[in-house]
Amino acid sequence: MLHIAVCDDEPSQLLMLEKLTGVWAEKREVEIKVSFSRNADQFLFGWEEKKDIDILLLDIEMPGMNGLALARRLRETGENLQIIFVTGLEDYMLEGYDVDAVSYLLKPVNEEKLFFCLDRAWQRLNKPEAVILLDTVEGLIRIRIKDISYLESMAHETMVCCKGNLRDIRCKTGISRLEKMLESQSDGFFRIHRSYLVHMAHIEKITRKEVFMEHDVCLPIARGKWEELNNAWLRYYRKRGMELS
Repeated sequence: MLHIAVCDDEPSQLLMLEKLTGVWAEKREVEIKVSFSRNADQFLFGWEEKKDIDILLLDIEMPGMNGLALARRLRETGENLQIIFVTGLEDYMLEGYDVDAVSYLLKPVNEEKLFFCLDRAWQRLNKPEAVILLDTVEGLIRIRIKDISYLESMAHETMVCCKGNLRDIRCKTGISRLEKMLESQSDGFFRIHRSYLVHMAHIEKITRKEVFMEHDVCLPIARGKWEELNNAWLRYYRKRGMELS
């Protein structure tokens, strides 16, 4: 049985999402259980007792702890439930993807888009996590692809720079070879410069000359790459269900 939780402070929104998830489950012939929370504290009270939720439909603007803060807390503890933001706010869209959200839907929710996002979340629950093996002086190191922020070429070696507090890894493989290895498993990487390959999930801002990654990392864009990068970044998020309506 698939457990779907809805966290939203609007009663009408809870009822609407319960109805839509029920229709989705009937069409997909999957048995579901739906639970509800009116705020982050209420959600956490139940979550700490029984961590059995698979998919979380999460509002952002709620009394007390907001939805982004809740999502970050869940990710810090390593929880792998699939999060779909359902909100009336556009302002936090890119921040939503920083916590590895499946998608970010704007209210009023479009049924087709919600079903697409539920399909993606369901698939991710049943899909092995993408990883890559890095050849280092310490031996082979296994790393999750989603944890890679960007790669920096260092002659015949590559520095694999990771998100958050994860340590960076110096790899004996060249950046072009790593680029091909990553492309075979992910569509999320873009070569912005001969020395840099970035993971588009961790980009915060793009200017004509620079890319700003998480944690105030600024990387140069090669001449002629700006427009191509912008288009690739838009395609990356649109493919993941990020559509403004």
